[in-house]
Amino acid sequence: MSVNNTKSKRQLSIYGYGWCVGKITLDYIGRHSCTGAILDEEDFEIEEGTEKVSHQFLSFSNSLKMNLTNLDNSEEDQFEFKNLKKLGLIKENLNPEDLKLTNSFEKIPHFCINHWQCEDEEYYLEFQDSWKGLYGKFTFEIGEVFDLNKLEINIEKLDTNFDFYEWVCKIKYKGKIREDQNIIKSKRIKILRVCKPEFRND
Repeated sequence: MSVNNTKSKRQLSIYGYGWCVGKITLDYIGRHSCTGAILDEEDFEIEEGTEKVSHQFLSFSNSLKMNLTNLDNSEEDQFEFKNLKKLGLIKENLNPEDLKLTNSFEKIPHFCINHWQCEDEEYYLEFQDSWKGLYGKFTFEIGEVFDLNKLEINIEKLDTNFDFYEWVCKIKYKGKIREDQNIIKSKRIKILRVCKPEFRND
């Protein structure tokens, strides 16, 4: 019996690490000294409001693992990261075989907010939670075809507060909902942002 046998129930499991990215509103921000001058950013007084996760990204790197398991006989097919292009899962010019590190080798421009040109209500915090574990599963019932062409890997670059962008992705299967996520979150970073930023080069 082959792994991808329509007479069996199967699951595609996706593992790796990545980032949950979201926003935190501010109930209060104090930017001025008693003399009315703008404080240094690290001296701002901030009271956080509600938080909301906007995106969950999976690192597009060798840590990405996809396994198709036949739940009747426990046999498994692994789709290796280095072969994703050959399997037709990567539509962009980017080739996983060329990625020696997880970053994109594109340096991130560094900017500072011009706080003199911002209003208190324009500020918010962006947060990023690092995570690792099970990104999710897609289940295929008896009689249902698992078609690699329906698997979508959407790749983009993410600023993770280092010098270089990271390659990240989201994975979908057309017509199915990702289920059974099991991740462990670790480090959180927070970055002060404004809705309509006026920047100057640092």
